Amino acid sequence: MIMAMCSCANTNSTVKEEQGAESPTVETPAVQAEYVKALTQEPGTVFYDLTLEKALEKAKNDGKYVLVDCHTKTCGPCRKMERETFPQEKLGKFINERFVPIMVDMDEGEGPAIAEKYNVQIFPTYLILLPNGAKEGEIIGTEFNIDDLIEMLKKIIHEKD
Repeated sequence: MIMAMCSCANTNSTVKEEQGAESPTVETPAVQAEYVKALTQEPGTVFYDLTLEKALEKAKNDGKYVLVDCHTKTCGPCRKMERETFPQEKLGKFINERFVPIMVDMDEGEGPAIAEKYNVQIFPTYLILLPNGAKEGEIIGTEFNIDDLIEMLKKIIHEKD
């Protein structure tokens, strides 16, 4: 487990969605007409609008890991990562080549079940999963330094420079 600073805990509270938090859904040929929710702008990280089950299936077919961004609507550091960190081209290139990234609100839909299964209690938490659903590692908290975040991910997936 890798930890970085964070200030959000699992409170299971709900509020109205932030203004502008949702981006339009776009279709790209690279995912063969699967819908992609580009919560960050290209050329940054592209998050797929998939259930965990579908993301695991895609990861198996593509030979990748799954990166699950576990967040809540009330988590300020989560929003900052979405606005400032994930849009970075260097990070997007790294993640898009190795992962099927998805964002899951831990207060809605399949989020509570995922939080329970993987013991997610602090937000943001980034789960790195094998295509069979086994947890390979996690990053808890925020990391705004792109190079440090890439190094953390490399360590989890056992990638050498």
